[in-house]
Amino acid sequence: MTGWIVAVVLLLAGAGVSMLLYRSLAREREAMKLFKEGDARRASRRKRVFDVLQVVGDAIQGGQPESTLHRLITQGAATVVEAEGAVLYLLDEKAGVLVPRHCTRDCPPLIALPERIVNQAKTNAGTLPSFLRLHSIKPGEGVVGSVFSNLKEENVPDLRHHPKFEGKANPFQQHVAALMAPLKHGARGLGVLAAASERTKPFSPHELEMFDALAEQCGFALGNAQAHQEAGAKRKLESELRNASEIQRILLPEKAPETSGWEMAAKNVPARLVSGDYYDFVPVGNTHIGVAIADVCGKGIPAALITAMCRSVLRSNARETLSPAAVLGAVNRNLFPDIREDMFITVSYAVLADDGSSLTIGRAGHTPPLVWRKSTGKVEVISAPGVAVGVDKGSVFERITKDVPIPMESGDVLLLYTDGVNEAVDHKELEFGEERIKTIFALAAPNGADAVVDALCDAVKKFIGGEPQSDDITLVVIRKK
Repeated sequence: MTGWIVAVVLLLAGAGVSMLLYRSLAREREAMKLFKEGDARRASRRKRVFDVLQVVGDAIQGGQPESTLHRLITQGAATVVEAEGAVLYLLDEKAGVLVPRHCTRDCPPLIALPERIVNQAKTNAGTLPSFLRLHSIKPGEGVVGSVFSNLKEENVPDLRHHPKFEGKANPFQQHVAALMAPLKHGARGLGVLAAASERTKPFSPHELEMFDALAEQCGFALGNAQAHQEAGAKRKLESELRNASEIQRILLPEKAPETSGWEMAAKNVPARLVSGDYYDFVPVGNTHIGVAIADVCGKGIPAALITAMCRSVLRSNARETLSPAAVLGAVNRNLFPDIREDMFITVSYAVLADDGSSLTIGRAGHTPPLVWRKSTGKVEVISAPGVAVGVDKGSVFERITKDVPIPMESGDVLLLYTDGVNEAVDHKELEFGEERIKTIFALAAPNGADAVVDALCDAVKKFIGGEPQSDDITLVVIRKK
């Protein structure tokens, strides 16, 4: 590593400006590398996914009508995979059917065409678009209905030869390749997003991966818009953000898991209606559990979307991996191409043996964790090296980020928290600070994990008094039984 890179890395720990500068330099190097390796198309596709999400997020935040949101999602879907066109079907819950909400002009038909429509369309160019705009389908009907019922994405190399395609051969569906993905809000299906082209070559696995990622986040956005309607709000920003907050709460665990070796508690207190913080508990194999806490540098809907993406990527990489550093490295490599230059994510991720025999942590630029030792009554700061997700593409990140085992005796307590706790300010602009955290932590720790969460939240609330909360507050406490 050259001297100037080392200097930039050292600045990351203490200066946000240096972090952004290093990040910008890293992006330039990565862009050149991708070009030389011939991977420019894949990188461009990942960037297009984030660009579409940014446009959709801005549309929600700006109170745009539903029709505009549907159009932006459909056009964006076609753009991401360079398809001829795309179509969006949404579930009408009262009628129990999937209704076409927007279809781009050049999208090939993806549903069975009646013979009379085929015959009329041969002489009347307006027949087919009119039929597609007005024809609803039932869940489970055809390929589109099957994707909705199964809530599973599909790469369809040839529509006519799909086992669920119920139409006959016709001039308008000769060689249709398509990507289809369900739109979901939590466990509830909202509809189906599809992109298609008339071609003999199927879409690639990477195109399916990017399309599914786009559909997942668009489902989040559409769920937000639908919740907005149900609440009776009239597309005002405050109502959109309030419902986005409710959707975001779905992503947080309902309660901490119960294990034989650990007692756990957690809490998230957003400063605004949507939060850039999150925490999560992830099963790792049959004998371990992963514990994550993260803070996105950014505000509003874009930060909330990045939070959802971080959670999804971390969960998908943590299922069978006992190394926190390896999981964080995978998260960074997946998210780095899609994060704007003014955004990054700090994460702490620990892997615990269910029986309490081990606890290992990895830290990606996050606030250092604290441990209260029952034997001494003292609080220790755990030093774990690492830089934030989104600062470096991978090589520097993975060289710096390490697994750090934390020995825990019976009664010892680990505290993970976001900087909304120590950086909370009172009316005199004084910060709550780490020393106050240590003092309150030491007093509450003998009483268990829930007691630590409650004590710190109450102390911060009392400290800021009538001042507005300046940042999101998230706490995770782990006590060895």
